[in-house]
Amino acid sequence: MGGYKTADIKRALEILYMAGLVIPATHTAANGLPLGGEADKSFRKMLFIDSGLLLRMLNMTMGNAKEITTQILTANVNDLVNKGSIAEMIAGLEIVRNQTPNLKYQLYYWVRQVRGAQAEIDYIVAKDSKVVPVEVKADRQGGMKSLWSFMRDKRLTEAIRCSLENFGQFEFAYKEAEHAVRHVTICPLYALSQLFV
Repeated sequence: MGGYKTADIKRALEILYMAGLVIPATHTAANGLPLGGEADKSFRKMLFIDSGLLLRMLNMTMGNAKEITTQILTANVNDLVNKGSIAEMIAGLEIVRNQTPNLKYQLYYWVRQVRGAQAEIDYIVAKDSKVVPVEVKADRQGGMKSLWSFMRDKRLTEAIRCSLENFGQFEFAYKEAEHAVRHVTICPLYALSQLFV
């Protein structure tokens, strides 16, 4: 990786974490609570502490902040190649920022650890004493194959879809799972904090 040893990269990331510049999202098997009980720290993704600073580091100087925000919120995914990554990071930061302020909150995600599998849930949260998957979409559309599979495998009934859609919800019944009903709450990316009130 760029001529650097893995141990050196891990140490650098640890220093950035201790300095408060990155927030790790750690893989969890998410079979129940607490989510950290099945965490695997060898699988992590890092979130930069501030989306504005990240955009500046990426040289996103398209004018004033309003123009940049409009570009992120309304541009086509083809117009902004990292829109999905930015949306996912913003959602993760909002989840962390809206937790109990006197505790150091851990952020979790899930990925199927089978060779060749591509299923991933952007974030897993504990809400109302339940495991709740959070799927982030950078637009108003997008498939949720990973979410459906995760909910079926873990026998979950609640999920959150965070996107540029308006507030809403929908239900889905699985024929394969004795018509078990799954409820998905739709929350706009800008209002993710409302889910933790």
